[in-house]
This record gives sequence, structure tokens and C-alpha cells, in this order.
Amino acid sequence: MPPEAMQDAAFDEVIVDLVSVARRAGLRVGTAETLDAQAAAAAVGLTAKEDFRAALAATLCKRPEDRATFDRVFDGFFRSDPAPRPADQLRAQGVDQDTLDVMLERLEAAGGDGSGGGLASLLSGDAEIEQRLERALREANVSGMQSPMQVGLYSLRVLEEMRFSAMEQEAERLRAMLAADGADPSGVAEALSHALEGLRRRVRARVREDFEAKNPDRLARSRAARLEREALANLDKDELRQVTEEVRRLGHVLRDRLERQRRRARRGRLDVRSTVRSSLRTGGVPFAPVFRRRRRDRPKLVVLCDVSDSVRAAARFLLVLVYAMQEAFSRTRSFVFVRDVGECTQLFDAHPVDEAVALAFGGDAVPVGANSDYGRVLGQFADRHLDLVDRRTTVVILGDGRSNHLDANAEALESIRRRAARVVWLNPEPRNSWGFGDSEMARYLPHCTFAASVRSLGELRHAIERLARAITR
Repeated sequence: MPPEAMQDAAFDEVIVDLVSVARRAGLRVGTAETLDAQAAAAAVGLTAKEDFRAALAATLCKRPEDRATFDRVFDGFFRSDPAPRPADQLRAQGVDQDTLDVMLERLEAAGGDGSGGGLASLLSGDAEIEQRLERALREANVSGMQSPMQVGLYSLRVLEEMRFSAMEQEAERLRAMLAADGADPSGVAEALSHALEGLRRRVRARVREDFEAKNPDRLARSRAARLEREALANLDKDELRQVTEEVRRLGHVLRDRLERQRRRARRGRLDVRSTVRSSLRTGGVPFAPVFRRRRRDRPKLVVLCDVSDSVRAAARFLLVLVYAMQEAFSRTRSFVFVRDVGECTQLFDAHPVDEAVALAFGGDAVPVGANSDYGRVLGQFADRHLDLVDRRTTVVILGDGRSNHLDANAEALESIRRRAARVVWLNPEPRNSWGFGDSEMARYLPHCTFAASVRSLGELRHAIERLARAITR
């Protein structure tokens, strides 16, 4: 086979591997798209990375929403971040070039068993250490990893293949030789320690990157499982975005469920007696079933969200959820509170949901710098807005119930409960902390239809599904 043909075949194989990873990440890529991608890649070439990315994206992404997944797969598959040179790190630690040259000479002279050569390669940053790393990744069978939980185990295997312990021993011998020569080994010792720790981190990062690039489906499942149980307050920026999208999707699902239930109720239930009576005119054959129709109006929803710092993460998701569900209700009114209660319905009417949430948290509805006062808030709502609540209204309160040892004013919540169809309290704290310290949950619980802990996405999902069942009952 001519060299050009061999190069083209290898290039096509890379695209096939990329497509395989993209499929596992959830992209729907067929044979035709794969052939188009190979042709586009051959035409554009690898000289300009972004042009190469754009060509592949144009052939492999069928929908605009596929682009984010494709970019993640592409970046993982074609890693190009250069590793820092340990020699540069040594100089940053104060090791001058002469000392570095002496260290490398000593290491090369001591490298009869290969360990010294490995440490010398690490310090000089030459290509041999990269070759050792790639060879160790293959020998340790990193491609056989089944879970991201195995990153630590496989990192140790790679380090064993690279004879990392021998490098540590060689570094110790080098420090001893420098001390024997009358040199101060302390700076060198610190520099060597940094270089070896850098290699350890680099190996771990490569093992994780290899797993993520080759197993995006498993990684996605692992992340999804973690997000289900991780406390909302502990999520990072990227995880917050993922959970927000999942909460928005959950809201749409529950909205559709409520709408289906309402249409089913409007159609009514079969009236057997009337159907039999009507069938007597047609010889007992029920050509025209009779339904007993029961009028069911769309429910109303009133939401009160604590937006103080301690519960802000959960409040964000509830407001996003309410916005996604609001079409299932004849009327939705949203309130936020800290020490005072203020309506934020108009913010959601006038702005996109993310912007409306930011405005509500920023103090456009109520001052957010004060200490929480649940008794005052419940009293204000009962005095000013109780006319919004009737037997079709579900009142949802999100907050930790901690009122800084002020009056709980449970009587105000009782007055709301008497008028409402149901009162549901969602608390971002674990249930075993309710009623302790300044928590007034023990006084509020008797006036709630039900209360639930919503520390994580999984708990929030369970609570909202329970709420949907209660509304459609």
C-alpha cells in the first residue's frame, strides 16, 4: 500500500473512533454521516484545529442542541494541552541551570537499571517520559476501566509500570550524593518532590481523561447518579447548569401530566346505569355510552420562597420548576421573602426565567440582607394576600423554617391552611435537623398537608411528583 493510502486509512480510522465515542455520548450518527465526516476531514486537514472541528460538526451534528455534546467529545478525543516541563518547575523553585545540569549528569550516571534515566527524562522534560507514559497506559490496560471510581487504582498501575517507586528511590540517592559533596540538598529535595508529585497528578489526569474520552456514556450516568444525591448547595457552576436543565425538564413533564389528568377528568367516567338504560332503545346494544361528567377547574398555585443565603440554591430550582409548570394552573403567583414578603410574579412575566430569578435574588422584590423572620412573613402574607387562596389553591413554601428565635406565628400558617386546598412545605435541610436550634418546623408541621426534605435533585423530584399526585387526586 502506498504511504499516502496508508495515511488516509489511518485518518479514516481516527474518524471512526471519534464517531464511536460520539455515539456513546448520545449523538445519533449513521454510516452516511461517518463517510461525510471522513471526506470533510480529509478536505480540511489538521492544520487549523477550529476549521477541522467545524467541518466535523457540520457533518455529525443533526440538531443545534447536539453541538455542545460534540464539542465535549471533540475536546476529550483530541487533547492538545501541553504538559508543564518539570525543568521549568524546578527553575521556578529556585534551582539554577548549573545545579540542574549537575543533577541530570548524576542521574544519567546512576541510571544503570533504567530508573535514573526515567527521573532524568522527567526533569529534562524530553520525549522519553511521554513515551514511558503512553507505554504504561497501554500496559496497565487503562482502556479496561469500568467506572470513574477506578481512576485511583489504574493510576497506581500506570505509576508501577513507569517504575515510579524507583524514581523516588533515585531521587533520595541523588539528595544523599549532593549532601555528601557538601552541597545544601534542601532546595533540590523540594524541587524533586514537586516534580514527582507533578508526575503523579499528571498520570491521574491522563487516566481520567482517557476514561472520559472513551466512555462518555458511563461518565454521563455516573454524573447523573451523583447529581441525584448531591446537596444542591454543594454543586459547582457546571453542575448547577445541568440540574437547572433537569429541573426545567421535570417541570414540563409534570405540567403535561397535570394537563392529561384534567382532560381525562373533563371527559368523565362511564355511567353504567344510564348506558344500560339508553341501550334498551337499540336492543340492548350500547351504541352511545353515557359518561358522567364532573367539572374540574384548573388548580391555582401560590409559591413562597425564602431567598436568604442558606436556602438560595433550592429556591432557585423551585422558581425554575414553577415557571416550567405554570401553564397547568389557571393562576400562578410567586412570592419571595427574607424578613418581609414581596411578590415576584411580575418579574417572571417580564423577563426570561434565569434573569427573573437573578432579579428576585438581587433584591428587586424584597431586601435580601436582613435575617429571616418566618413569623413576620407568614403574618404579612395572611394580612395582605389571603384573598389569593381558596379551595382550588395549592400553597408551596420553600424554606428552612429557621426564624432566628423570633415568634413563629404558626397561627398565620393555620389561617392559610384553612382556606387552601393544601399547604406543602419543602425544606432544604435534612429532616433530622428540623425542630433543633432556631428551627420552628415542629410548630409548622401540624398545619401542612405534607412536608419534605429537598436537599438534592432526587429529593426535589420525589417531592414534586408527590405534589402532582396530590393535585390530580
